[in-house]
Amino acid sequence: TAYEIKECDWSSDVCSSDLSTANQPNGGSTTANLTALDTTVRSSGISNASGTLTFTYAGKYLITSELAVTNSVGSNATVSTWLTQNGTNVVNTAQDIQLLGGANNVQMTACTWILDIAAGDTIQVYWSSSITTVSLVYQGTLTSPTRPASPSAIISVSQVMYTQLGPTGPT
Repeated sequence: TAYEIKECDWSSDVCSSDLSTANQPNGGSTTANLTALDTTVRSSGISNASGTLTFTYAGKYLITSELAVTNSVGSNATVSTWLTQNGTNVVNTAQDIQLLGGANNVQMTACTWILDIAAGDTIQVYWSSSITTVSLVYQGTLTSPTRPASPSAIISVSQVMYTQLGPTGPT
């Protein structure tokens, strides 16, 4: 069965783009670290309170997280990323990457999920590593050539369906 999907156009639809301009240390080898978000770039129908996103409207949402991960000692640490919805881990959302390269090498994790959200629901993106020297890293502006800053985390959310128009095509 095919369904019509409505994509966010960033002008008036329900969407959000939040980021972090801070380094985020690992809280410990067994700690679930909430991805803190201190800057809202664009938001409509979704509010951010330090990394807890609250939804005004029900629907199906596309959620993308990008985390800039580093390890200050250079070991090949594994980093896990996952979602919670209303404080509960969302089944099958965990993604693992292994950091490669030397100390302070930055790698990006990119995860995309689609979730059914009810009005008033909250989501959070968590990360963890058993290696305590792993962190999310903010990179300020750079020169030679001049480049803009790079956030330690970006979480983008877009409502992709708010009403199901029903099956289309031959039945």
